[in-house]
Amino acid sequence: MTGDKNYTIKKKAEANKELTIEVAIEKKFIDSLRDKTVRKLSKDIEIKGFRKGMAPEKMIVEKIGEMKIFEEQAYAALHEILPVIMLEEKIDALTSPKISVTKISPSDDFEFKATFTLMPTIELADYKKIAKGIKPAGAVAVTEKEVSDYIDYIRKNRAEAEFLKKKTSGEKVEESDKDKLPEFNDEFVKTLGKFSGVDDFKKQLAENMRAEREIHEKNRRRTEIIEKIILESKIDLPEVLIEEEKRRMIYQYRADVEKIGIKFEDYLKEIKKTEEDLKKEWQTDAVKRAKMNLILPKIAHIEKITPDSGRLEREMKHLVEHHKEIDENVARLYLSNVLTNEKVFEFLENI
Repeated sequence: MTGDKNYTIKKKAEANKELTIEVAIEKKFIDSLRDKTVRKLSKDIEIKGFRKGMAPEKMIVEKIGEMKIFEEQAYAALHEILPVIMLEEKIDALTSPKISVTKISPSDDFEFKATFTLMPTIELADYKKIAKGIKPAGAVAVTEKEVSDYIDYIRKNRAEAEFLKKKTSGEKVEESDKDKLPEFNDEFVKTLGKFSGVDDFKKQLAENMRAEREIHEKNRRRTEIIEKIILESKIDLPEVLIEEEKRRMIYQYRADVEKIGIKFEDYLKEIKKTEEDLKKEWQTDAVKRAKMNLILPKIAHIEKITPDSGRLEREMKHLVEHHKEIDENVARLYLSNVLTNEKVFEFLENI
């Protein structure tokens, strides 16, 4: 034991991007947490004649048991000391460690093993050169013919809908009726939304088509930039990250399926696949996503890119208003990552 440390690292071993440390926490440090632990446990203990948390310590100890109290003290000590160890030993961990207790006794030091998945080594490609080399497609234009074709598509859908409505209500109709397109005039466009007339509709339609194409082009370029950076970067990717990405993909896929009113298990039976089948199919995409989730924060760190604080607070407010049960710390971290990644893409686009 050196200095004022309350622990000893008994063994340290690294293999396959995992670091395992064996730690002994001094009994005297664990003992120092007793009062705090008893107060914490007493808050949930009901003893007749006393309000929660107000019973005498002796009665609380009798109710809980000395071993239970010691176990809580030991785990409290572990959670206090683990961040200190990570800082002092300069452990660059990718995930929370796996903990296994190797010795727990009220008369001796508390010992445990902590296994960390280490942050992989990332050799970034020349992302600035790559971004410069992938130029935007240029001005996005929408032709009059494209607007006209889309209008005909709307008219055809309306004709088919009216035909089915009449047919199902028992009206006499001919099959050829569904090919009789409604006249495209001011009256018709007003049934489609808040438009003053045909010219206004055409103008807004062209603007919407152009905006949609601009978004598509923006996403295409972003995808091409990040995929080339991924391809030319060297990352020793831990399997745990790939599996975590697959779990996220399954979670999102399940949510999308259940959003349309279908049980995910029934959907899997219908397509004759299991979750494991889907994970195997998604291996390549999961690897790409996992690498992207390492590369974007790395670029953000190098370029000192951070999210706009004002936008972060606005997004947080909106999220909390619509999801009262949300963990605000988790939500803030998630939004911060999303907004930082967005700024990294904007940085790459504007090089």
